[in-house]
Amino acid sequence: MEDVKRAYDLLKLLIAVSGLAVMRDSIYYQWLRGHFFLPIVGFAAMVLRIKSAFAPAFSEVHNFNSSTVHTIALPPSLLSRLLFILSPSPLAPQYTPYLTLFHDILALLILYNTIQAVRHLRRLQWHTLNSRVKGVVFNAIRQAGPVRRKLEAETRALEASLERSLRPPGWNKGSYTGGGRRSLPTEGLAAEALLREMEGFVAKEERKWKGGWVSGAVYGGEEAVGNLMGRAVALYALANPLHPDLWPSVMKFESEVCGMVCRLVDGGDPDVVGCLTSGGTESILLAVKASRDRAWAEKGVGKAEGEIVACVSAHAAVHKAADLMGLRLVLVPMDQTTYQLDLSAMEAAITASTVLLYASAPTFAQGAIDDVAGVSRLGGKYGVSVHVDCCLGGFILPFARRAGFSDLPTVDFSLPGVTSMSIDTHKYGYAAKGTSVLCYRSKAVRRYQYFCFPSWTGGLYVTPTLAGSRPGALSAACWAALMHVGESGYIERAGAVLRTARRIAQGVREGIPGIRLLGTAPAMIVCVGGTNGLDIYGVGDRMSKKGWNLNSLQSPPGLHLCCTLRHVGREESFLQDLREAAGEALEEIREGKTEKDKGSIKGNAAIYGMAATLPAGPVNEMLGTYTDCVLKS
Repeated sequence: MEDVKRAYDLLKLLIAVSGLAVMRDSIYYQWLRGHFFLPIVGFAAMVLRIKSAFAPAFSEVHNFNSSTVHTIALPPSLLSRLLFILSPSPLAPQYTPYLTLFHDILALLILYNTIQAVRHLRRLQWHTLNSRVKGVVFNAIRQAGPVRRKLEAETRALEASLERSLRPPGWNKGSYTGGGRRSLPTEGLAAEALLREMEGFVAKEERKWKGGWVSGAVYGGEEAVGNLMGRAVALYALANPLHPDLWPSVMKFESEVCGMVCRLVDGGDPDVVGCLTSGGTESILLAVKASRDRAWAEKGVGKAEGEIVACVSAHAAVHKAADLMGLRLVLVPMDQTTYQLDLSAMEAAITASTVLLYASAPTFAQGAIDDVAGVSRLGGKYGVSVHVDCCLGGFILPFARRAGFSDLPTVDFSLPGVTSMSIDTHKYGYAAKGTSVLCYRSKAVRRYQYFCFPSWTGGLYVTPTLAGSRPGALSAACWAALMHVGESGYIERAGAVLRTARRIAQGVREGIPGIRLLGTAPAMIVCVGGTNGLDIYGVGDRMSKKGWNLNSLQSPPGLHLCCTLRHVGREESFLQDLREAAGEALEEIREGKTEKDKGSIKGNAAIYGMAATLPAGPVNEMLGTYTDCVLKS
């Protein structure tokens, strides 16, 4: 009977320990999803079911004196009360030490799990948790009949509004091929007629960006470079880098592009290597994959346990990477004056599970250049990979000093902790859209990004990037652009862009009523916010009416202009329009009027205003509706 009692106790203890481990993970993962009550209720029900099933057969088990339990890690009374564990009667003397040791080990495991749970709770990002809890509530109530019908009506209205915005009346008027086509033409259409129609589309669409009205988007647009790339694309329209045996020249283009870009940032280290990707997002995704796999291979950090530490200002692509790869993204705050990441907060967030530290040079929103040297030191100190998102700055920062801007920091592999850098050739490299270079400190680190599958029935399979087949035409166009512009051309262009951005930033500093500069605008991005109660999104809508296409930002609300070659010489025009737009908004405030009073909230002012007050669920609905409209055929 004593052996049965002891077996019963051990069974309950094992259940309790495993239950606590599940609860620990559930508190961390499931709580964020709003389902924290499920594992707790499930665990309690499981214990009670087992206890009730065994209790009738072993009723005297419950009469044991709990004072006979002796453990090192926890007081006996606490252990037995918390875990429903009753002290077993002594076995034969030769078994008692082993059983006591077993209990002590289990108690220590429970204590460890409890500490881990507390640590995770302490590191919860409560603002994110708050938003997710609101999202859970939204998802619960949206199923109610009246609420569902109201949401469906609002979604249809939003979709119709977006349709009018994205496809205004007459946008496809006079089309030779027709509009809204959903099937192939019965007979193939003449090539010349198709080209004429495409030329008509281009003539309409290029007016805005050629005139320098658009933030970012088109970074060069020079006719000579465009014509060169167009001819290169035509020559290599069928080329595929997946088959270097068929197109060895494409392999030459890609290797030379990587070599040229790596030399810009290698800091004198000849071991720095690169890989051509489809853009900044893919470069960031691959950098995250490489850091995750490296941590698994070199430090034993489980692929599902890894954490990325980044600033709230990090590009959305790192959120996408964490989501796709099942990693936890730990966000640290930014300085509210410089908008750089908080280095001390980043260090405090590093744990044994950290696989990557992420820095930006510059950030997309406010254009701040993070303290990359400081992040590099943290990477070296804790043995963690460091990625620098230099997608925007890759063809500006390396040439800045030679263009006369000695105040910009050095951001390259001369910083010993930097493991990888992403640099977009299709931005200030002036290549065709669809190319970026991901640079690594060494070939050994780069190998962690590869996907190898040796047991495929189709043969040995390996790809360096996410895609299998890729357009060799873009690789050829990128190579041609870099070779054509050359070092002196990039120095000249970098200087022109930086001078333009600093002139605009200085104009804001000198004083535009209602407008303030967000950050220090060290490079190509000028970001502004509102003061004196000014709604910056309303100013953005007024700028849109004047022809400008600016980026709307949130947390904090703002607008930014990403300066390109198209803005060179347009500095005063932009500043004048910004003064007028802000002045109009301030005048209405003085008159006691608001956009809301007039019932005319629309455009970005309406969309971002709603997003600031709604939980993630409804905002995701809006974003999904927008994307449906974009993809609608």
